[in-house]
Amino acid sequence: MSLNYQASGRRQAEVVETRWILHSSNHLVLARPSRTLFSFFMDVFVTGGTGTIGSAVVRKLVLDGARVIGLARSDASSKALRAAGASAYPGDLASPESWVGRAASCDAIVHTGATFGPEMGRIDRQSMLALKKAARHRKQPLKVIYTGGIWLFPPSGPHEMLTEKTHFAPLPAFRFMAETIRTLSNGTDLNLTVIHPALVCGPETGPIAAMTAALRAGEPFRTRASPDTVWPLVETQDLADLYLLALRQARFRQTFIGSGISGISAGHLASHISARHGLALEIVTEPTPAGAAPANDWEAGYARSQRVDTGHARRATGWQPEHSTVEDLVVALSK
Repeated sequence: MSLNYQASGRRQAEVVETRWILHSSNHLVLARPSRTLFSFFMDVFVTGGTGTIGSAVVRKLVLDGARVIGLARSDASSKALRAAGASAYPGDLASPESWVGRAASCDAIVHTGATFGPEMGRIDRQSMLALKKAARHRKQPLKVIYTGGIWLFPPSGPHEMLTEKTHFAPLPAFRFMAETIRTLSNGTDLNLTVIHPALVCGPETGPIAAMTAALRAGEPFRTRASPDTVWPLVETQDLADLYLLALRQARFRQTFIGSGISGISAGHLASHISARHGLALEIVTEPTPAGAAPANDWEAGYARSQRVDTGHARRATGWQPEHSTVEDLVVALSK
């Protein structure tokens, strides 16, 4: 017979200890504890929990034993969150006063939400400032995982690799993120970790899915990139694993580039997909749309050629992405 227990009454991420109850003739004796698998005992608030990254993070957290509360703007979002095993908290990123109090009462918040509209920057900054204010009077700093992005970093040269120490040179549409990260980093109210995902690839999202869809439709793949543009890539579930590992880290102010593949040119990626399906895929480079405002033109990021060093996140957290080669990604996602 065994008894599982937590070392403290507060829900938190910790190693579960199993203690066997030994039977003596007249009494029970607790044996010495043995350390077993790492499990989550946390309340985690998630924004963007029905999006590409957020939904994968929610499912992983639930499977690991966390109590997940997802911000839900609609009935459809609430239904999706509940189906994933999370609870839904009604609110809107654009109205942070409706949810930051609840978020600040949790052990951690994972921020993956974004509106991708004209007010995206203002809404993100406003919501994070409100969260920081709400967390001001906590006994322990609020653990915050903030989602940045690879397009906060500059293009890299042919023999260069970007690292977490590379200075920001953000795409204009994401300049607000650099400002928000600086704001969140100030003070001791928040235990901040920033994750910068590479181009995220899933069965229905990202460049591999888009290239495959174009191939099957008998159309060229249209993109702002040229065939020589280099993209770092990460598979959705692998990225979600990194978020969970980051939640387990106790250190303050950590930054991780989340990339399973350091970089591959768009043309080379297209050739892999062509070979898998036995069909030719043409890449057509599209110009910047007429009248496009740089502050709202986030798709310009696809033209940014970048190669990254993937080592820091692996060394610091033990992250081991399953899809670490282009072949792995294409076989898994190009159906």
